[in-house]
Amino acid sequence: MIDYFSLILVISLFSLGLRAITDKGMIGYPIRKVFQKKLPTAGKPIVLCSTCMSSVWGTVIYWGYIYFQGIEFKLSLVPIWIGVSISASFINAILWSLYENINKE
Repeated sequence: MIDYFSLILVISLFSLGLRAITDKGMIGYPIRKVFQKKLPTAGKPIVLCSTCMSSVWGTVIYWGYIYFQGIEFKLSLVPIWIGVSISASFINAILWSLYENINKE
């Protein structure tokens, strides 16, 4: 059985971690600058927007998990994938807001 809460948590932590290491002054900042200058729209769900990132990374992690667990594809997995990605987006929005407030002080 799939533990959806754990998947949501993994997606959110991965997205937020990636967003944090691409922030100004961090090791991944050059990646962020490339997306900001050359691909701002496409970069939003990849590295620029913590809330948007769970759409791309949530898809990769969710379907990767399904594949590597050997779970047979069923159409009923699609609404769950959407729910997991949206839930991770919500958590990302809250946690990134808290992270920014902590860093301002």
